Amino acid sequence: MLLAIHIGNHAISFAVYNTEDRTQSASERLCFCAEIAAKPIRSADEYAVLLGQIFSLRGCPPKTITDVILSSVVPSLTEVIHAAAAQFFPVRPLVVSSGIKTGLRIRIDNPSQLGADLCALAVGASAYCSGPAVIASFDSATTLTVLSAPFELAGVVIMPGLQSAAQALDRDTALLTDIPLEAPHRVIGKNTADAMKSGLMLGCAAQIDGMVSRIAAELHVSVSDLTLLSCGRYAGRITPHCISSFTEMPHLLFEGLYTIHEKNH
Repeated sequence: MLLAIHIGNHAISFAVYNTEDRTQSASERLCFCAEIAAKPIRSADEYAVLLGQIFSLRGCPPKTITDVILSSVVPSLTEVIHAAAAQFFPVRPLVVSSGIKTGLRIRIDNPSQLGADLCALAVGASAYCSGPAVIASFDSATTLTVLSAPFELAGVVIMPGLQSAAQALDRDTALLTDIPLEAPHRVIGKNTADAMKSGLMLGCAAQIDGMVSRIAAELHVSVSDLTLLSCGRYAGRITPHCISSFTEMPHLLFEGLYTIHEKNH
């Protein structure tokens, strides 16, 4: 069994895969996913307790884990989670970083600067596209990872995340209050709450559409030639309101980690 771990800014996510049946795809081998809040003040022991509780809840004995792969965008938590995992699993995690085999051709100025999450997303998406693709990820930041071809990363777009934009609007405007992250029924708001919802939710969708159009132009293709995939905690709230047609793939990052693990064993 393979344990894939991703350390994000706000959450630490886990996925367990069955690695015995090689005839199945990564999505078919997925046993379960789980998530806990990422808190820098927690110790390795505290994370170990939470990790043990997750495996107990899922009815999966830790001794069944034979391999661990880890990606992180929070360096200060990487060793903490590594130490927590070591209390259960007697294998050293494969950490996604420069120098490991990914199969990616990274066409950016400094490939070592590519985030481990974006690397995994690009690898995961390559199984689903035959030409250029855009992967929209909606988490702490909103990112668009651009593939000019399978396993060829052309570059990335990074924008403020939906939650960050909402908090900034609430914090920096005296008369505007916190609102739920849901789209209104119309673009033109008739009250303050709907006006804010329109700007945040439909504005984000329009931003994604505009960037996809510009990306297609830079790649010298039409939008219809792009494979459009989405993931992240807010994907289901934004992409249904996009003109561009995205396929939501909630486990795409883990599928990328699974593939990276396979390439290194």
